[in-house]
Amino acid sequence: MKPAPEVDARIDALGRSLAEALGHAVACIAVYGSAAGEDFSPSHSDVNLLVVLREVSFADLRLIGETLLRSARSGLRIATPLVLTPSFLRDARDSYPIEIADIRDRHRVIVGEDLVAGLTVDRECLREQAEREVRGKLLKLRALAVLRPTDADVQQALASAAATFAIIERALLHLSNDGTAPRGAALFEEVGRRQGVPIQALRRLTRLRADGGPWPSGTELDELLAAVLREVEALVAYVDGSTA
Repeated sequence: MKPAPEVDARIDALGRSLAEALGHAVACIAVYGSAAGEDFSPSHSDVNLLVVLREVSFADLRLIGETLLRSARSGLRIATPLVLTPSFLRDARDSYPIEIADIRDRHRVIVGEDLVAGLTVDRECLREQAEREVRGKLLKLRALAVLRPTDADVQQALASAAATFAIIERALLHLSNDGTAPRGAALFEEVGRRQGVPIQALRRLTRLRADGGPWPSGTELDELLAAVLREVEALVAYVDGSTA
């Protein structure tokens, strides 16, 4: 779901507070990710801020931290902001293509110039990072099955995985789709169609994360984890075979 108008208002107020504190150093302040899209969950989603400064000084970094601390009563889950220069943002496209593409596709400028909308990423860089990320997530989920911590820990890990895989899958769709990737359930349907593997468990995770539960527990939670592992294994094979 989109953030409620009052959530957008609090995000905008925070962005303006940062801009006022930082003054002429600010080139752009934007919100990105779920808080700028249609998959925001008040109970699970963090608010991600991009702060682009003409130059990054230690004093400015401390000032950002102090401003966020003063705004702690806003009721928002604020992630640690990305603090970049315009040149860092441009030059990171080959190192972090997934993140740059996701910020480009899901962002809303609060203050300053839109430095993100025109960014492009190399398709092979995108595929290579997607493969690294999905293989790493598969290993972590297998470790989760080996250790099998408490239900609450497994639920939290799966909620986190749902957000990560949504970003990875958007990256994969960009490999063969020059337009804007679909969102939510349509995203999983498209990926499943291209893979030939129905993506049902990951879709269920997305709904659970967005709705805040009720989550399965015990044996049913194990069954969900097993289904997620099967789908991620298929996703690894798909990414490995993808070509730019």
